[in-house]
Amino acid sequence: MAAGKRKSRTSNVLPKEEVSPEAVPPLPLLAASTRALAVPEILTSVLGLSKKEDLACAALTCRKWSPVALDHLWKELDSIAPLLALVQPLRLEFEGNVADADWVRFRGYACRVRSLKYDENDRIFEKKGTFIAFSAIQTLAVVHPFGPSLLPNLDDLSWCCTTDDTILSILPFISSSLSTLKLDIEETVSEENFQRLFRSLAHRAPNLGHFKLSTPRPVTTINESLAQWFNSTPKLQTAILPQFFHTPEILASLGRLPQLHGLETDWSWEHTDYIQRGTSLLFPNGTYPSLRTLHFHSSLALATKLLKTPGPVSQLKEVCFSSRKCHPFKSLEVFLSALARGCPQLEVLFLNFATIIADHDAPDGPLTLDEFRPCLALTHLREFRVAYDYPFTLRDVDVWEMSRAWKNLRALRLCSDPDPDAENPSENAGTPINVLKTFSVAIPNLEYLSLYFLDKEVPQFEPDLALEGGFIGPFELDVGFSVVPGDDDHAIGYFLG
Repeated sequence: MAAGKRKSRTSNVLPKEEVSPEAVPPLPLLAASTRALAVPEILTSVLGLSKKEDLACAALTCRKWSPVALDHLWKELDSIAPLLALVQPLRLEFEGNVADADWVRFRGYACRVRSLKYDENDRIFEKKGTFIAFSAIQTLAVVHPFGPSLLPNLDDLSWCCTTDDTILSILPFISSSLSTLKLDIEETVSEENFQRLFRSLAHRAPNLGHFKLSTPRPVTTINESLAQWFNSTPKLQTAILPQFFHTPEILASLGRLPQLHGLETDWSWEHTDYIQRGTSLLFPNGTYPSLRTLHFHSSLALATKLLKTPGPVSQLKEVCFSSRKCHPFKSLEVFLSALARGCPQLEVLFLNFATIIADHDAPDGPLTLDEFRPCLALTHLREFRVAYDYPFTLRDVDVWEMSRAWKNLRALRLCSDPDPDAENPSENAGTPINVLKTFSVAIPNLEYLSLYFLDKEVPQFEPDLALEGGFIGPFELDVGFSVVPGDDDHAIGYFLG
């Protein structure tokens, strides 16, 4: 090599070759579950089935998971405490000077809430040894900077109050998006505030679809204000009211609502004076154009008069009728005949004749299918339930008769919980348990059966597992107050199997 000459560093380097993309080894593929959770719809579905503690962990996993997990975590709140803790630490008194940053954080979570429950009985919440008073709700309602509604996307609100202190605090939680409102108001709330509540609610929830009111207070307390409020709920579909709230004024307001399909009853409270005289319902022609469900308490005479009046009753699909007095079977036959003629499209029927009023006339005795024979004309019936003081006596021939009349029957409950204090006029009141065989053959599609069984007849076990019949799908048997026939658990077990 000549002096002063250096050997080139690249002299031994091989010529650069082009590498095709196919020759590059692939990167490790992501797990199938990871790829699936990258799809927003799948992630939403999976987190929607998770527990709250798992959602809290998912919210801390990554930025992509956090908003979805928080949406599910805050979607349904069983207490108002988490909302209050967003703006101030939980303590006995609530200060009104909330920082702007706290309000921003509150709004970020409040927009996610779709369902909220508030119970004044839980007005003091405990968390890590600190407490907060229910007065915090009132303060929060006054000082918040978000206009008319604290929770702009709230869809379902349940509010239970026992005093005047919090009944009007519900107003900031009412939004235009609200579709379901459930109120539970105790008798300790004053009549003035009760009326003020419904006057204040007017036009605040124009999209309300479902309303339930439970209260022991008499209807005279809010009759006028409640009737006026219903005029501001044009999209109401279901109204559940105490059994003594079906006044002419309230019924007139509800009858003008074009979408109302359910007029139901809250049975939580009972007033003897209302029960004795019942409710006289008036459904003139042209009212209740969409009514399909009716729950009411009345006397047999008033109910029969309603069913004989042309109008919305002819379009009913579901009836729940309660008459808690002793009635002779002849009056019952007249009522049921009017029911069968007036409601030919009926699919669900519940009749409650369990007496709670001392009456000098005792019931005529146990019921049989003969008393309910007019109901066999209801060919669309899917569910039939009867409550009475005495057991129902059912024979095999009755089961076959029901199977021919009610081809779509799926649920049957006949006096399975008789009054244990009622004097049984017959030792044979009740149904032999062997009738289950007939049911399994005659009505194999039955899904629910509730009867009071005789305690004398013990069925014989038949070892042939290929017997004719058997219920086709899932089947539930409710024996009510029945005792084990013959006190023979093994025989009954084999028979049911």
